[in-house]
Amino acid sequence: MEIKIINKREEPLLSRTMLKANLDFEKATPSYAEVSSLLASHLKTDEKLIAIRHIYNSFGAKKAEVIAYVYSDSAKKQLIEPKIKEKKEKMVKEAKK
Repeated sequence: MEIKIINKREEPLLSRTMLKANLDFEKATPSYAEVSSLLASHLKTDEKLIAIRHIYNSFGAKKAEVIAYVYSDSAKKQLIEPKIKEKKEKMVKEAKK
């Protein structure tokens, strides 16, 4: 799996950087967790400060476009990012019980 950053835009009022990147992969489309760990290793930052917003897959090709945000600290990330995934995980756990 290989990632190439196309565009990097600073957003100082929100204490974050918006990234657009191209992702080349071999098998299935990688999950958000896999992409965030790849971005963290590429940018040499903490994985907890990265929020993947979208992974746009190209049909038939092993390529995707990724839109992500890199926050300056975890407090800002928790304040700004929605907690939709956490709610979904709670609902899945309750459904299994």
